[in-house]
Amino acid sequence: MLRGVWEFYLPDATTAIQVCYSLDNTDGTFDREVGALVKLTKVLDCSRLIIITYSEERMIKTEDRIIEVIPIWKWLLDNLRIA
Repeated sequence: MLRGVWEFYLPDATTAIQVCYSLDNTDGTFDREVGALVKLTKVLDCSRLIIITYSEERMIKTEDRIIEVIPIWKWLLDNLRIA
């Protein structure tokens, strides 16, 4: 049985999203957020992995996957839908 916590999984887009204020690992946040996404890829098709943060932006390479770390303002602007 798969156990873990994921904020969002978008099956149509095969995208998994984690959300945290910062990936600072002083309290284990980095390991928890990255580990949850890696674990999810073992059982679900995930073509895109994203961690949304307050202000951090980078790419994390782990195992055979790339995780995009995107600040919330950028994610919101990139996903703005004008009706």
